[in-house]
Amino acid sequence: MPDPIAALERSYDQLAKVVANLSPDQLTLPTSCPDWDVRGLLNHTLGGGLMYALVNDGQVAGEDQGDVAGDDPVGAVARTADVNVPSWRADGALDGDRTYPWGTFPAGVGLLVNVGEIAVHAWDLAEATGQRATIDEDTAWLVYELYANLPMDELRAGGVYGAEIPVPETAPVSDRVLGLLGRQP
Repeated sequence: MPDPIAALERSYDQLAKVVANLSPDQLTLPTSCPDWDVRGLLNHTLGGGLMYALVNDGQVAGEDQGDVAGDDPVGAVARTADVNVPSWRADGALDGDRTYPWGTFPAGVGLLVNVGEIAVHAWDLAEATGQRATIDEDTAWLVYELYANLPMDELRAGGVYGAEIPVPETAPVSDRVLGLLGRQP
């Protein structure tokens, strides 16, 4: 099984590349996530990363951390990664349960959701801004294995994910996870 913390690091690396290639005028472009333009989705993604770090530190936190990107989106990605990734490496970080705004889960599940959020939203941001969108295969396997074993109907009904887009079983796992989470690969 791939290392989920290494997958989180790779996902932040991909997000950093995407954000480094953004121009200021692209921050207002629409994304495949109907509630957010590029800036909004970036703030959601970074706010989520900060939330995981805060929850790992025993705090109660929500995903909305305000305008995290601010005037320095590239720096904001680095600062968030520098807090989020080490929070999963701390002693006991993978022990017990974590409580998030949407429920309480084993810490390891929280880590996988965290990986998925960074990886998939990096893909969303790349797609929205005309960049090459990728999710590495090891990361895609981790995220696919998580969501393929969750009851997605509730998540779809609540608007968290769109309807599944059919993707052949022979397609790369990165395409299958995107289809499962309502994205057209």
